[in-house]
Amino acid sequence: MIKKHLLLFVLAATHILYCFPQQDQNTDSLLAVLNKQKNDSNKVNTLNALSKQFLQAKNITDAKKYAEDALSLAEQIDFKNGIVNADVSIGNIYNRQGATYYYEGNYPEALKNYLAALKIYEKNEVKRETANALRNIGLLYWKLGHYADALRNHSNSLSIFKEIQDKKAIAIAYNDMGNVYENQGNYSEALKNYLASLKIYDEAGNKDAMVNRYFNIAFLYEDQGNYPEALKNYSAALNLCKEIENKECMAACFTNMGSNYLQQGKTQTDPKQQEELYDKALKNHLAALKNYKESGDKERLAVCYNALGETYLELKNSAKAKQFLNDGLSLFKELGSIDDTKERYQVPAEYIRENYRLLARLDSTTGNWKGAFYNHKQFIFYRDSVLNEENANKILKAQMQFDFDRKEDSLNYQQTLTDEKLKQQTLLTHEQSLIKNYLLAGLGLFIVLFFFIYRNYRTRQQLKLQTLRNKIASDLHDDVGSTLSSISIFSQMAQQQSKEVIPLLETIEESSKKMLDAMADIVWTINPENDQFEKIILRMRSFAFELLGAKKIDFEFLAGDDVAKLKLPMDVRKNLYLIFKEATNNMVKYAEADKAMFTIKGEKNNLTMLIRDNGKGFDTNQSAKGNGLKNMKKRAEEIKGQLTIDSLPGNGTTIQLHVAL
Repeated sequence: MIKKHLLLFVLAATHILYCFPQQDQNTDSLLAVLNKQKNDSNKVNTLNALSKQFLQAKNITDAKKYAEDALSLAEQIDFKNGIVNADVSIGNIYNRQGATYYYEGNYPEALKNYLAALKIYEKNEVKRETANALRNIGLLYWKLGHYADALRNHSNSLSIFKEIQDKKAIAIAYNDMGNVYENQGNYSEALKNYLASLKIYDEAGNKDAMVNRYFNIAFLYEDQGNYPEALKNYSAALNLCKEIENKECMAACFTNMGSNYLQQGKTQTDPKQQEELYDKALKNHLAALKNYKESGDKERLAVCYNALGETYLELKNSAKAKQFLNDGLSLFKELGSIDDTKERYQVPAEYIRENYRLLARLDSTTGNWKGAFYNHKQFIFYRDSVLNEENANKILKAQMQFDFDRKEDSLNYQQTLTDEKLKQQTLLTHEQSLIKNYLLAGLGLFIVLFFFIYRNYRTRQQLKLQTLRNKIASDLHDDVGSTLSSISIFSQMAQQQSKEVIPLLETIEESSKKMLDAMADIVWTINPENDQFEKIILRMRSFAFELLGAKKIDFEFLAGDDVAKLKLPMDVRKNLYLIFKEATNNMVKYAEADKAMFTIKGEKNNLTMLIRDNGKGFDTNQSAKGNGLKNMKKRAEEIKGQLTIDSLPGNGTTIQLHVAL
């Protein structure tokens, strides 16, 4: 099922802040005034006003020019207020550029500009702009998963907002901190901050913002499996949506309440209670359907069709389930001009993927094995199509760049030969100079040719290796993955038909799932897209969140900024991740811990990974025969790393890996 967050109608979204006021004056009139002014304080003010006007028009070049002119003139005539205003205008330009880079996904450049803006704001002691800049930096660190840095900046921002008594900004800051704590898994602190934000908006009577806070609190409770408390908050949000008469808002509430009841039903073992919950889910999804139709939101209407199809599937009403799932797929195709034969789409892939997953499940329950197999293949295609398309585009781009460089080098070489002939003709009468210059030119030409040949050779080798790795990853993923998935599906189908061979089929299903997991790790390791250490950190963080979160083990994952840009060889990346995975699995299986810490840092040419838990520990001498520890030590030796395991009964376990890069 698609996450309910995708269905939420955003009523009061928080954005990157730009930190500049609105201007009423017209740019043309300001330019006319500027041409008549002398070099005094009035001209400084006009230049500052022009800078702000151009910044609002997203004309960064002119905005920067007029701000720098204002600063230069203000310093020349010692106009202190003008100096501050001009300097702050330059800070606003950095802030806007940072926001632009942020939305483009260029986070290093975004951070660079945000920090430049912050430095200017702090120097000029403009508190509101300083607080907003700190918030932007906090949002960026949150996006990158650097939660400690995000919390530090949000906390500093909150302190300044409290100092200037800006209640709306305080409420936003509390919500920002709640988001960070929720991503860390620190639900108690997240709830504390969400409630603080809700209280401020309640006192201000801002119902739109209150709806979003109720949603955040509901999501938080659902993450913990506390469905009744989540429902209370959805109901509170629904009442507010009715007061403001917002149909999309009401539809979002009904959708999330329906999903809540559906998930509760899946956890029930009593058939009667389960059916009651599914009926409540159906009632809410039908209410959402009515509101989406009235609001005209076709995309969310299509998602609602999917939700209804799944609900009817759980109620074992195959006809209704088929109807709504087909309606959803038809609407997705209408919205995105889907053409399965050409393998392209324009609507979000997760929507179509979810539709095909449910259709495959429906067909398997009704005995339509052919339809189930087709829909499962379509599910795999839409799950992987984005990645495949990105890889294809990158390979094509690399090939085009290689061809361009080769043609350019060929032209340069021909031009070099032509120039050399001209030099020989003009220096025929100077034999000594000819020999000297010829030797120098020949040596230079040899160096240039050697450089071009070596660069072309290296580019071709790298392109061949990257193409080979992409092809291996794609073949494994598409062919082997599809086959294993099909084996798993057919084993489930066979179990439904025959109870005599269930033990054997269960073994087949379990083995195919294990192979799928192992193959996923292999594909991920081979794919050159994952050579960047930042991708390794994200995969480790995701694995730890899923595994430890299921066991309710609180953990903190710290990765230094200095390691994010490292690019590891494939063998080092593979063994590092598998050691991490083995250690985390052992922690969950045997440690009986409730807290864990993961730290990755780089110093000079060394990489260090530290894994620590507060579990029951073990005697390392008696456990030396275990395959898990042997595998970790063997993998460390393969990458010439040093692995140390420190543990005693009752004192937890610390695993440390040092690798020289």
